[in-house]
Amino acid sequence: MRIIPFLFLITLFSCARKPFVQPVSTPEDKNTRVSLKTLSVVKTQEVLGDELVLVGALGIIENGKLMPVKVFSSYLGKVKKGQVIRLDTIKALGIRLHAGQKASFQLSLFEIEDYQPTKKWVNRFNSVSGVLALPLAFTSPENPVAWFLWGMKAGSLGLDWVSELDMKDLLGVSETQWDYDSAASTIRTGKWVGGRKFIDAYEYRYQIQINVD
Repeated sequence: MRIIPFLFLITLFSCARKPFVQPVSTPEDKNTRVSLKTLSVVKTQEVLGDELVLVGALGIIENGKLMPVKVFSSYLGKVKKGQVIRLDTIKALGIRLHAGQKASFQLSLFEIEDYQPTKKWVNRFNSVSGVLALPLAFTSPENPVAWFLWGMKAGSLGLDWVSELDMKDLLGVSETQWDYDSAASTIRTGKWVGGRKFIDAYEYRYQIQINVD
């Protein structure tokens, strides 16, 4: 009869030596995709209309560094006051967002006098689209103009792009950010306003779609 209590104690001791360990789950990445919807021409800088080039970049910010991983440029042609330009023909940009990271999407608008000299720059820009993965340290990630310049300098070709661009033709740069925790599908809007009243004032409004899954 003493054998049964002895076996019972052995069983308890064995169970105590093997505590249950709760597996630690790793947060899943969030696939983020940004697509352009429309550009509304409220007022043009030139009386007869503006000739536009749109430049975009979708990057990841982590530990004070920016990794521009997707870029594009698109020639929109001559636009006039009152137009609403559909941008859904421009390919969406996508990234995988890890826990602790922040996504940043930038959109820049240029008004050019003649597209032909700029065409070479646009073609080269698009030829390396999606491969600018060099981490870049910068002092002000909230400054969209600095963001733009850093992104353009990512790689040797970027230096050529900056030297060929006339920064006076930059109508506006806008940036929208979201972190891993706040990432959600949404539509965001923005606008660029500038110039002197009644002379070269302009206003453009844009709409983008952010999808997260």
